[in-house]
Amino acid sequence: MQKILSFIQNVLTPLAVLAIAGVVTYDHFVPPGPAAPRSIVNGKALGRSFAPSVSSGLGDAWLAAADALEQGKAVSDAQAALQSAWQTARIKAFTATVAPEFSKVLAEGAEPADPTQRAAVVKLWRDFAAGLKGGR
Repeated sequence: MQKILSFIQNVLTPLAVLAIAGVVTYDHFVPPGPAAPRSIVNGKALGRSFAPSVSSGLGDAWLAAADALEQGKAVSDAQAALQSAWQTARIKAFTATVAPEFSKVLAEGAEPADPTQRAAVVKLWRDFAAGLKGGR
């Protein structure tokens, strides 16, 4: 037992002190790496601002379906009107508000050029989804 305590005191304690001194020295004298690039598009804010137009478009689509049903059309025809109006409204709203912002990170129809750009697109899409869900 005495040998173990002596080993800890004479060997491990100085090594621990040296390790801590190395970490402190590294933290204070080595310049930090480059800052992570900031996204040029706030995906969460974009998602939050897009959500009302999506809801409005869906409401309009349901009104189109109700009108079709009121005109005596079959429920399947009313549902088809709902789907068509919803798709049209969604595409129009996305094209007008979201696509121009997304293209600042990745051009329409393009693939990410490198892992950094891919990571930026992934972050933008995740942030956009969080904004749609009401995230802050």
